[in-house]
Amino acid sequence: MRIAQIELKNFRCFPAATFDLDNKIILIQGKNGSGKSSLLEALHYLCYLRSFRTTTTRDLIKFGQGGFFVKAKFHEETQSPAHQLQVGFADKKRLVKLNQKTIGTFKELMHHYRVVTLTEDDLALIKAGPDIRRQFLDRALLLQDQEYAIQVRTFRKILENRNTLLQQRSCSQESCMLWTKQLWEHSAKLQKRRIKLMHQLEKKVNQILKKTFAEKLKVSLSYRAKNCDPDASYEQFEQAYNEKSLFFEECRYSRSLFGAHLDDLIITFQDKRTRQYASRGQQKLVVLLFKVAQLSILDSQKEPSVLLLDDFMSDFDQQRIERLTRFLAELPNQIIFTSPAEGGFFDDLVLSLGAKQVCLTT
Repeated sequence: MRIAQIELKNFRCFPAATFDLDNKIILIQGKNGSGKSSLLEALHYLCYLRSFRTTTTRDLIKFGQGGFFVKAKFHEETQSPAHQLQVGFADKKRLVKLNQKTIGTFKELMHHYRVVTLTEDDLALIKAGPDIRRQFLDRALLLQDQEYAIQVRTFRKILENRNTLLQQRSCSQESCMLWTKQLWEHSAKLQKRRIKLMHQLEKKVNQILKKTFAEKLKVSLSYRAKNCDPDASYEQFEQAYNEKSLFFEECRYSRSLFGAHLDDLIITFQDKRTRQYASRGQQKLVVLLFKVAQLSILDSQKEPSVLLLDDFMSDFDQQRIERLTRFLAELPNQIIFTSPAEGGFFDDLVLSLGAKQVCLTT
C-alpha cells in the first residue's frame, strides 16, 4: 500500500495544495514554518482521525476558515483497485468517505489505511509517565485488531462504575465485589494482550539491533502491574487484595488501586533504565526501534503500513544515521521523511537511495 497523492484544503497553513507522493521513499524539505509537520499531520489524521499535535480538531482548520478537507489517493499491490480516502470537518462535524462512500466505523478505515508516526514528541514514551507507555501499547494493538477498542471501552466503563461506587460513603466491600471481579477479569484480558505485544516488540527490536549494528546492543522490556499479577488467578488476587486491606485504601482515595489503567512498561537499554540513564541519542534510537518493530509486526500480519518520520534523525552521528536510513530504505513499506535542511548529509543520503523530493516554501 502506497500513498500516491494528498490534497489539502484549509488544513493548518495550507489554503489549497496537492502533493505527489507516489514513490517508496519521500523526502519533504522546507524551512521551519513551511508546513512539513502539518503535511505529515494530515497523513496521520487520515488514519487515526486525530492529530499527533493537538487534541482539538478545530485547531487543524486554517485561521479564518470554517472547516478543512483532506483527501488521499492510494496504490495497492493487490487485485483490488486503487482507492481514495477523504475526511472533511466543518460545523463540529466530521465526514469520512472511502471511494465516495461514507464510512461510519473505525474498523472500516483501518482496514484500508494504517500509518505509524514518529515525531520528537514520541520521546515521551521514554521520558513521560506510565500512561504514555500504556497508550502506545493500546494504540499499537488497535492497529492490529480494531475489536481491541471494544475491550478497552468495556474496561473503562467498569472502572468508572467501580470508582463511582467507591466514592459513596455507604460503599461496603461486599457491595463492591461484583465490580471488583469484573475489573480484574477485564484487566487480565488487556494485560495479556499487552504482554504478548511487548514480547513481540522486544524480539523484533533486538533482531533489528543485531542486523543493523556491529556492536552488541540490547533492549529489554518488562510489564509492571500494580496490585494485580497478570499470572495469578482471581482467587489468588482476592486473597492478596484482602491481606493488603486494599479496599480501605481505595475508599480513602475514592478510586480503584488495581487494574490495567495503572500498569507500566519498563524499558532498559544495555541493562539500564532508559529514562534515567540513556542519552538522548540512545532514547531516540529505542523509540525508533519500537516504531519499526510495530511496523514489522503489522507487515507479518499482512497489514501493510506507511512510516512517517518528522525530522527525527537529528541527534544521531553520521555513521548511525547512515545505518538507520539504509535499513529503513530496505523496508517493504513506504517511508516519508521530513527534513529542515536543503542539502546536507542526511538529505543527500536519502535522495541517493531513490527518494522523491517534495519542497515546501513559506
